[in-house]
Amino acid sequence: MKIFNKIYSRGKTLPKPIKNTIRPLYSKIKVRERIKIDKELLKDIVEFHNQINDFKITYEEGVMLCKLGKKLMADLWNIMKPKTEEEIQKYYEICLYGLFELVYAHANEGNRKFREKVVALSLYEVLDYGGGDGSLSMMLAERGINVTYVDVPSINMEFAKWAFKKRGYNIEVLDAYSDQEKIWQKTYGTILCIELIEHVYNPKYLLEKLASNLRKGGKLIITRLNCPGPTVDLPLHFKLSFNAENLLISHGLSKKEGAFEGDRDLWIKK
Repeated sequence: MKIFNKIYSRGKTLPKPIKNTIRPLYSKIKVRERIKIDKELLKDIVEFHNQINDFKITYEEGVMLCKLGKKLMADLWNIMKPKTEEEIQKYYEICLYGLFELVYAHANEGNRKFREKVVALSLYEVLDYGGGDGSLSMMLAERGINVTYVDVPSINMEFAKWAFKKRGYNIEVLDAYSDQEKIWQKTYGTILCIELIEHVYNPKYLLEKLASNLRKGGKLIITRLNCPGPTVDLPLHFKLSFNAENLLISHGLSKKEGAFEGDRDLWIKK
Protein backbone atom coordinates (compact mmCIF):
# COMPACT_ATOMS: atom_id res chain seq x y z
CA MET A 1 0.00 0.00 0.00
CA LYS A 2 2.90 2.40 0.78
CA ILE A 3 4.30 1.85 -2.72
CA PHE A 4 0.84 2.42 -4.20
CA ASN A 5 0.51 5.66 -2.21
CA LYS A 6 3.81 6.90 -3.65
CA ILE A 7 2.73 6.08 -7.19
CA TYR A 8 -0.66 7.73 -6.69
CA SER A 9 0.83 10.86 -5.10
CA ARG A 10 2.83 11.37 -8.30
CA GLY A 11 -0.39 11.23 -10.33
CA LYS A 12 0.04 14.76 -11.67
CA THR A 13 3.15 13.67 -13.55
CA LEU A 14 1.77 10.34 -14.81
CA PRO A 15 0.25 9.94 -18.29
CA LYS A 16 -3.53 10.40 -18.22
CA PRO A 17 -4.43 6.79 -19.24
CA ILE A 18 -2.32 5.41 -16.36
CA LYS A 19 -3.68 7.99 -13.91
CA ASN A 20 -7.29 7.15 -14.86
CA THR A 21 -6.57 3.44 -14.31
CA ILE A 22 -4.92 3.94 -10.93
CA ARG A 23 -7.50 6.30 -9.43
CA PRO A 24 -10.43 3.80 -9.06
CA LEU A 25 -8.08 1.06 -7.85
CA TYR A 26 -6.63 3.40 -5.24
CA SER A 27 -10.11 4.42 -4.08
CA LYS A 28 -11.13 0.78 -3.59
CA ILE A 29 -8.00 0.03 -1.57
CA LYS A 30 -8.51 3.12 0.62
CA VAL A 31 -12.13 2.18 1.32
CA ARG A 32 -11.06 -1.35 2.23
CA GLU A 33 -8.36 0.05 4.52
CA ARG A 34 -10.85 2.26 6.37
CA ILE A 35 -13.16 -0.64 7.26
CA LYS A 36 -11.99 -2.15 10.55
CA ILE A 37 -14.42 -4.64 11.99
CA ASP A 38 -14.40 -4.97 15.78
CA LYS A 39 -13.16 -8.56 15.86
CA GLU A 40 -13.88 -9.15 19.54
CA LEU A 41 -17.44 -7.90 19.14
CA LEU A 42 -18.04 -10.04 16.08
CA LYS A 43 -16.57 -13.10 17.84
CA ASP A 44 -19.08 -12.52 20.64
CA ILE A 45 -21.94 -12.15 18.16
CA VAL A 46 -20.97 -15.40 16.41
CA GLU A 47 -20.77 -17.17 19.80
CA PHE A 48 -24.16 -15.74 20.82
CA HIS A 49 -25.68 -16.70 17.46
CA ASN A 50 -24.46 -20.27 17.80
CA GLN A 51 -25.94 -20.54 21.29
CA ILE A 52 -29.44 -19.44 20.30
CA ASN A 53 -29.69 -21.06 16.85
CA ASP A 54 -29.62 -24.65 15.67
CA PHE A 55 -27.54 -23.73 12.62
CA LYS A 56 -23.98 -22.70 13.46
CA ILE A 57 -21.75 -20.23 11.66
CA THR A 58 -18.01 -19.61 11.61
CA TYR A 59 -16.31 -16.27 12.20
CA GLU A 60 -15.64 -15.99 8.45
CA GLU A 61 -19.34 -16.53 7.74
CA GLY A 62 -20.05 -13.84 10.35
CA VAL A 63 -17.87 -11.40 8.38
CA MET A 64 -19.89 -12.24 5.26
CA LEU A 65 -23.15 -11.61 7.13
CA CYS A 66 -21.78 -8.22 8.24
CA LYS A 67 -21.32 -7.23 4.60
CA LEU A 68 -24.74 -8.58 3.60
CA GLY A 69 -26.63 -7.45 6.71
CA LYS A 70 -28.05 -4.24 5.25
CA LYS A 71 -29.48 -6.02 2.20
CA LEU A 72 -30.85 -8.91 4.26
CA MET A 73 -32.60 -6.48 6.61
CA ALA A 74 -34.15 -4.65 3.65
CA ASP A 75 -35.26 -7.94 2.08
CA LEU A 76 -36.95 -9.08 5.30
CA TRP A 77 -38.69 -5.71 5.65
CA ASN A 78 -39.98 -5.95 2.07
CA ILE A 79 -41.23 -9.48 2.72
CA MET A 80 -43.01 -8.58 5.99
CA LYS A 81 -44.16 -5.09 4.87
CA PRO A 82 -44.87 -3.91 8.44
CA LYS A 83 -47.26 -0.96 8.71
CA THR A 84 -48.48 -0.78 12.31
CA GLU A 85 -46.36 -0.26 15.40
CA GLU A 86 -47.06 -3.87 16.41
CA GLU A 87 -45.92 -5.18 13.03
CA ILE A 88 -42.75 -3.08 13.18
CA GLN A 89 -42.06 -4.38 16.68
CA LYS A 90 -42.41 -7.94 15.40
CA TYR A 91 -39.91 -7.23 12.62
CA TYR A 92 -37.23 -6.16 15.10
CA GLU A 93 -38.00 -9.10 17.37
CA ILE A 94 -37.14 -11.64 14.67
CA CYS A 95 -34.59 -9.76 12.53
CA LEU A 96 -31.34 -11.65 13.08
CA TYR A 97 -29.30 -9.60 10.62
CA GLY A 98 -29.35 -6.33 12.55
CA LEU A 99 -26.49 -7.42 14.80
CA PHE A 100 -24.21 -8.11 11.85
CA GLU A 101 -25.27 -4.96 10.00
CA LEU A 102 -24.40 -2.84 13.04
CA VAL A 103 -20.90 -4.30 13.27
CA TYR A 104 -20.25 -3.36 9.65
CA ALA A 105 -21.87 0.08 9.96
CA HIS A 106 -19.64 0.89 12.95
CA ALA A 107 -16.53 -0.38 11.16
CA ASN A 108 -15.95 2.51 8.78
CA GLU A 109 -13.52 5.24 9.72
CA GLY A 110 -16.12 8.01 9.97
CA ASN A 111 -18.35 6.08 12.36
CA ARG A 112 -15.41 4.93 14.49
CA LYS A 113 -14.25 8.52 14.98
CA PHE A 114 -17.81 9.68 15.65
CA ARG A 115 -18.36 7.03 18.32
CA GLU A 116 -15.05 7.88 19.98
CA LYS A 117 -16.09 11.54 20.11
CA VAL A 118 -19.49 10.61 21.53
CA VAL A 119 -17.79 8.72 24.36
CA ALA A 120 -15.45 11.64 25.02
CA LEU A 121 -18.38 14.09 25.21
CA SER A 122 -20.60 11.92 27.41
CA LEU A 123 -20.77 12.84 31.10
CA TYR A 124 -22.70 11.90 34.23
CA GLU A 125 -25.68 9.59 33.94
CA VAL A 126 -26.00 8.48 30.30
CA LEU A 127 -29.13 7.20 28.58
CA ASP A 128 -28.25 5.17 25.48
CA TYR A 129 -31.69 5.17 23.87
CA GLY A 130 -31.76 2.70 20.99
CA GLY A 131 -28.50 1.08 22.10
CA GLY A 132 -28.63 -1.70 19.49
CA ASP A 133 -25.82 -4.20 19.98
CA GLY A 134 -24.75 -2.45 23.21
CA SER A 135 -21.24 -1.71 21.95
CA LEU A 136 -21.49 2.04 22.62
CA SER A 137 -22.86 1.39 26.12
CA MET A 138 -19.86 -0.86 26.76
CA MET A 139 -17.45 1.81 25.51
CA LEU A 140 -19.01 4.23 28.01
CA ALA A 141 -18.97 1.71 30.86
CA GLU A 142 -15.29 1.09 30.16
CA ARG A 143 -14.71 4.74 31.14
CA GLY A 144 -16.59 4.23 34.40
CA ILE A 145 -19.70 6.10 33.23
CA ASN A 146 -23.08 5.00 34.58
CA VAL A 147 -25.13 3.89 31.56
CA THR A 148 -28.76 2.94 31.05
CA TYR A 149 -29.32 0.96 27.85
CA VAL A 150 -32.76 1.09 26.22
CA ASP A 151 -34.07 -0.66 23.14
CA VAL A 152 -37.11 -2.52 21.87
CA PRO A 153 -37.43 -6.28 22.52
CA SER A 154 -35.19 -7.76 19.86
CA ILE A 155 -32.25 -10.03 19.16
CA ASN A 156 -30.10 -6.90 19.49
CA MET A 157 -31.29 -6.40 23.05
CA GLU A 158 -30.84 -10.08 23.94
CA PHE A 159 -27.26 -9.94 22.65
CA ALA A 160 -26.56 -6.72 24.57
CA LYS A 161 -27.72 -8.30 27.84
CA TRP A 162 -25.63 -11.40 27.11
CA ALA A 163 -22.55 -9.33 26.23
CA PHE A 164 -22.87 -7.08 29.30
CA LYS A 165 -22.95 -10.14 31.53
CA LYS A 166 -20.11 -11.90 29.71
CA ARG A 167 -17.83 -8.84 29.88
CA GLY A 168 -18.80 -7.99 33.45
CA TYR A 169 -20.44 -4.60 32.82
CA ASN A 170 -23.08 -3.37 35.27
CA ILE A 171 -25.32 -1.72 32.67
CA GLU A 172 -29.03 -1.37 33.34
CA VAL A 173 -31.13 -2.74 30.46
CA LEU A 174 -34.66 -1.38 29.97
CA ASP A 175 -37.41 -2.25 27.49
CA ALA A 176 -38.57 0.78 25.48
CA TYR A 177 -42.16 -0.48 25.70
CA SER A 178 -42.70 -2.12 29.08
CA ASP A 179 -40.22 -0.06 31.14
CA GLN A 180 -41.32 3.43 30.08
CA GLU A 181 -42.18 4.54 33.60
CA LYS A 182 -38.74 3.53 34.85
CA ILE A 183 -36.93 5.13 31.89
CA TRP A 184 -38.57 8.51 32.38
CA GLN A 185 -38.64 8.66 36.18
CA LYS A 186 -35.25 10.38 36.26
CA THR A 187 -33.19 12.90 34.30
CA TYR A 188 -29.91 12.32 32.48
CA GLY A 189 -26.73 14.31 31.97
CA THR A 190 -26.24 12.88 28.47
CA ILE A 191 -28.78 11.27 26.18
CA LEU A 192 -27.73 9.37 23.07
CA CYS A 193 -30.23 8.76 20.27
CA ILE A 194 -28.00 7.48 17.51
CA GLU A 195 -29.25 5.89 14.26
CA LEU A 196 -32.67 5.50 15.88
CA ILE A 197 -35.15 8.33 15.34
CA GLU A 198 -35.64 7.34 11.69
CA HIS A 199 -36.86 3.91 12.85
CA VAL A 200 -39.37 5.12 15.47
CA TYR A 201 -43.11 4.87 14.84
CA ASN A 202 -43.90 7.94 17.00
CA PRO A 203 -40.74 10.10 16.87
CA LYS A 204 -42.41 13.30 18.13
CA TYR A 205 -43.40 11.68 21.42
CA LEU A 206 -39.90 10.26 21.86
CA LEU A 207 -38.15 13.58 21.16
CA GLU A 208 -40.38 15.33 23.70
CA LYS A 209 -39.49 12.72 26.34
CA LEU A 210 -35.78 12.93 25.57
CA ALA A 211 -35.81 16.73 25.80
CA SER A 212 -37.89 16.76 29.00
CA ASN A 213 -35.64 14.25 30.76
CA LEU A 214 -32.36 15.99 29.97
CA ARG A 215 -30.81 17.91 32.87
CA LYS A 216 -30.02 21.59 32.63
CA GLY A 217 -26.65 21.84 30.87
CA GLY A 218 -27.07 18.27 29.65
CA LYS A 219 -26.20 16.99 26.17
CA LEU A 220 -28.39 15.33 23.59
CA ILE A 221 -26.41 13.63 20.83
CA ILE A 222 -28.79 12.66 18.06
CA THR A 223 -28.56 11.63 14.40
CA ARG A 224 -30.80 11.58 11.34
CA LEU A 225 -33.21 14.38 12.27
CA ASN A 226 -33.26 15.16 8.54
CA CYS A 227 -33.69 11.60 7.29
CA PRO A 228 -35.24 11.74 3.78
CA GLY A 229 -37.39 8.69 4.48
CA PRO A 230 -37.40 5.21 2.94
CA THR A 231 -35.13 4.32 0.04
CA VAL A 232 -34.64 1.14 -1.97
CA ASP A 233 -31.66 0.20 0.22
CA LEU A 234 -33.27 1.40 3.47
CA PRO A 235 -37.04 0.79 3.29
CA LEU A 236 -37.23 0.68 7.12
CA HIS A 237 -36.57 4.43 7.49
CA PHE A 238 -39.27 7.00 8.23
CA LYS A 239 -39.21 10.70 7.45
CA LEU A 240 -40.11 12.99 10.34
CA SER A 241 -43.40 14.76 9.59
CA PHE A 242 -42.61 17.74 11.85
CA ASN A 243 -39.77 20.19 12.40
CA ALA A 244 -37.60 18.36 14.94
CA GLU A 245 -35.23 21.28 15.50
CA ASN A 246 -38.09 23.63 16.38
CA LEU A 247 -39.43 21.06 18.81
CA LEU A 248 -36.07 20.77 20.59
CA ILE A 249 -35.69 24.55 20.71
CA SER A 250 -39.17 24.85 22.25
CA HIS A 251 -37.99 22.53 25.04
CA GLY A 252 -35.04 24.77 25.87
CA LEU A 253 -32.30 23.08 23.83
CA SER A 254 -29.80 24.84 21.61
CA LYS A 255 -27.80 23.26 18.81
CA LYS A 256 -24.00 23.41 18.97
CA GLU A 257 -23.04 24.11 15.39
CA GLY A 258 -20.09 22.22 13.91
CA ALA A 259 -19.91 19.64 16.69
CA PHE A 260 -20.15 16.77 14.19
CA GLU A 261 -20.14 16.25 10.45
CA GLY A 262 -23.19 15.20 8.46
CA ASP A 263 -26.63 14.58 9.94
CA ARG A 264 -25.29 14.28 13.50
CA ASP A 265 -26.11 16.90 16.09
CA LEU A 266 -25.14 17.97 19.59
CA TRP A 267 -27.83 19.83 21.53
CA ILE A 268 -27.35 21.47 24.94
CA LYS A 269 -30.19 22.14 27.39
CA LYS A 270 -30.14 25.71 28.69
